[in-house]
Amino acid sequence: MNRPHRALLALLPVLALLLLVVLMAATPPAPPPAPRLADLPPIETPTVELLPTATPSPSPIPEPTLTPTLARREFLESFDVKTAPTSFLPGRGPVLPGEFVYAGRRIDFYVGRGTFSADQVRDLAVKIEYALGYLQRRFDVQLTDRVSIGFYNPALAPTSDTRGIAYTHDRTNIRLFYGPNDDTYKALVIATHELAHALQAEAYGREEQGRSDLVLLEGLATWISGEYWLSLSDSPSFQARARELYQAGYRGNLAALASSADSMAAYEMWAGFVDYLARTYGWDKFNELYANGRGRAPGSANYRGIYGKSFQELYTEWYATLR
Repeated sequence: MNRPHRALLALLPVLALLLLVVLMAATPPAPPPAPRLADLPPIETPTVELLPTATPSPSPIPEPTLTPTLARREFLESFDVKTAPTSFLPGRGPVLPGEFVYAGRRIDFYVGRGTFSADQVRDLAVKIEYALGYLQRRFDVQLTDRVSIGFYNPALAPTSDTRGIAYTHDRTNIRLFYGPNDDTYKALVIATHELAHALQAEAYGREEQGRSDLVLLEGLATWISGEYWLSLSDSPSFQARARELYQAGYRGNLAALASSADSMAAYEMWAGFVDYLARTYGWDKFNELYANGRGRAPGSANYRGIYGKSFQELYTEWYATLR
């Protein structure tokens, strides 16, 4: 064996030892033995005091204030957020003179010259649409066809004290007469009165509306406008308002109020009379009385045939409750 071979054989043990050392260094040490459960110290868990859960009390529901006027069916104004009316009548209402400025859900609005501005009419339109919802609930009647309302200068009114006219013999249209600086809230109230005439025509028929007793025609329309009309005198009810007027001297022949210089007072007295008839004798008899009118003459309806008492006997009976 030559010398290089002998040197290689001599290195083999050294190389084997180095390989063993490298392998031992790469192997992780074994984990220490796990302690026995008995050797562990006791675990101390902190005690947490549980607080009682507070159950929130429900907010009390406010008791609605009942309107002192009598509706044909009971309803309460909602305490929820008020929303736009949901009913919608398609198409267009009758075309009126002036500029078409707003299409509501059930009413179209026009404006002429020398009256409220177009912006004021649009603002009123939203309020009138909402008021119509109130009137329909109060009288329990819905419009079935679109209505048009136009605003015009008072010089165009048929008389100097006329502020509103409702034409219901065909498709209903309403004309309101106000100057540019007039009170828009009063215009809103008169609009509710004229819309009430539209609801009367829906309820009883257009022909029946055309021959209704003036006391019933205007008294019922005023009654339908309800809290809107009463707000003008800050009265709690039509009976309370009638009592004020009676004590102020509005008494005697109820039909004769048609020629009174104060048409507003006449309408309010007639509304009180309508309210009295409905409360005392019921709506069925009143509806029969209204639907079977014999002409516009105040006090001309068939009171005796329906109630067994004359017009004079009935309003005298009512006056006794106002003293």
